[in-house]
Amino acid sequence: MHYLRTILLVSLLFNSTSGTAQTVPFILDSILDHTLDSMRLSMGAKSLSGAIQFPDTAVWAHADGISSASPATFVDIDDAYLIGSVTKTLTAACILQLVDDGIMNLDDSLYMWMDTIQHINPNITIRQLLRHQSGIYDVLGNPACQPALISDQDSIWSAEDLVNTFIGPPIFQPGANWSYSNTNYFLLGMIIERATGNPFHQEIRTRFLSALGLSSVAIKAFEPVNSPVAHVWMDLNNDQILEDAHNFYFNYLSLNSAAGAAGGYYSTPSDITKWMRTYMRGDLVSPALMAEAKTTVTSPGVPGGTYGLGLMKKPFLGIQAYGHGGDLAYAASSWYFPSLDISISVLMNDGSKNSWTLAPVIVALLRTYTNYIASTTAINEIDNSVLGWSVYPNPVLDKLNLTITLNKHAENIHVTLTNILGETIRTTSLSNITPGQHILEFENIETISKGIYIATLYLNGTKVGSEKIIK
Repeated sequence: MHYLRTILLVSLLFNSTSGTAQTVPFILDSILDHTLDSMRLSMGAKSLSGAIQFPDTAVWAHADGISSASPATFVDIDDAYLIGSVTKTLTAACILQLVDDGIMNLDDSLYMWMDTIQHINPNITIRQLLRHQSGIYDVLGNPACQPALISDQDSIWSAEDLVNTFIGPPIFQPGANWSYSNTNYFLLGMIIERATGNPFHQEIRTRFLSALGLSSVAIKAFEPVNSPVAHVWMDLNNDQILEDAHNFYFNYLSLNSAAGAAGGYYSTPSDITKWMRTYMRGDLVSPALMAEAKTTVTSPGVPGGTYGLGLMKKPFLGIQAYGHGGDLAYAASSWYFPSLDISISVLMNDGSKNSWTLAPVIVALLRTYTNYIASTTAINEIDNSVLGWSVYPNPVLDKLNLTITLNKHAENIHVTLTNILGETIRTTSLSNITPGQHILEFENIETISKGIYIATLYLNGTKVGSEKIIK
């Protein structure tokens, strides 16, 4: 039933406490950290928190920047951020599982699942809701909506009350065009509840969050958020100055409940990137339905991309990705790259920027990873010229040597010593090297500062490998 066996298997992988957990290579971990830090500085964002899950299920995670103003607190990888419309992938996945279970069909009409609602055509299909082709007015865009939410911040809005109160006339006939509307996903949340007899958030927790061990993913208005939360920074006074708005925003229950199945969830970057890879790989729904979900249409709201059933399709560095972005004061961007079998997610707590400003961060992390893979792949293509190499002593005292053994002639050997920021500290090299053992020495090692360094060996211009050095 709805691929339960696969879910349980993935859950075991996520929750395993044995010593077999995969780790990220030190060098890759370091250069990804540096990439995220550099992108945050160049953007001027309050904080960025990112995560990548690799094909072996290892997860890189790093956070940089500020959370709280008083007391001054930096963000941590275990901090949750509001993920906004990335929530739509959870809602869509729940609908697709209900289709897999035979409870509904993608082309079921609304009248089969709910009572008539003013301005909403009862012949609109579930597929049209998922793909934003319904033409339904976005109730969150109603000028009366935000004042109503602000006036009673402790109130809990149901999707039904929200839609009935703020719905407007349709903007086009069903299927005639494309327009992003959160109302589509409020209605999908209502359909989940009618189909299962359970609140939508309970279905999402049972089917996905508990099963996959995604403990940080939660919707504040309806359940506890168990992870610490990165504070959001907003311009509360229209004075172009961002302030720590956590006390106001985290307790803004009327907004969080209204966002609901369209955008109400919090998550850490690690959990949402695990979710995105697991779901987009097709581990949770049938292959036929994932193919339907990834069938996309032109969508002006997705720069350079298209929209499917609760997912966006967009290339980064020419590599196709599926995922979603989200904006609700916080910003989120989460993507899966099928050809690489990795997912990349970046979250931000800076209310002055939207999720599309995170696209260059996704690109930078992707480039760092693909460059790393290219360099390590090249190692395997050196024709076994290097029989072995080592750097010693390690930790370093006042000398640092490299020993290399070759089984054939080489034009040149070049070794660099860099700090963890990638800055070259020392180099040494040999030319016209005969087969056998050779020793290279770095000069003036005694003058470098204590810290962590990377020694990288190049043979005939091709990177052979790297080793961490401690002084």
